[in-house]
Amino acid sequence: MTSQEIKIVPIQLEDNHKLLEIGWQTFYDAFGPPVNTEENIQSYLKEKFTLDQINKELQQPDSQFFFAVLNTEIVGYLKLNSKDAQTESVHNNALEIERIYVVKEYQGKKIGQLLLDQSLTIAKQKNVDFIWLGVWDQNPGAIRFYERNGFKIFEKHQFKLGTEIQTDVMMKLEL
Repeated sequence: MTSQEIKIVPIQLEDNHKLLEIGWQTFYDAFGPPVNTEENIQSYLKEKFTLDQINKELQQPDSQFFFAVLNTEIVGYLKLNSKDAQTESVHNNALEIERIYVVKEYQGKKIGQLLLDQSLTIAKQKNVDFIWLGVWDQNPGAIRFYERNGFKIFEKHQFKLGTEIQTDVMMKLEL
């Protein structure tokens, strides 16, 4: 598999079931047991990854979604937020990467990098001051990935997963 074989395509409202499926699967694979309890992960998924919630997010004009597709298989996805759609009021002229997730079997194959590159292209098109994201402080691999791409930690915030309060480091890349 080469990066040329991966296509980054916009997600449309009619793709809601596919987005729900890959969102649920990749979040569970990344943060499910033994990393977090089954109860906490299920609670979070049942709140944030419902068809109703996905439909609302897809209809938010300041959010964009993309699939990474290999042949006909969805192998990852990306969610970007700008303006009022950002999960934190960091800066109005910024772009947030809310989600970059890659299917477990395809991790380590540069798909995350392709999705990040798509984010940077859009950030430049929107002429934002910087691009930012939150990463769980217990995910050193993801933190290193973003650091290799020039992101720097600038803040922390709390993230509720079920009954547990976790800490995310907030990272940004000035453009």
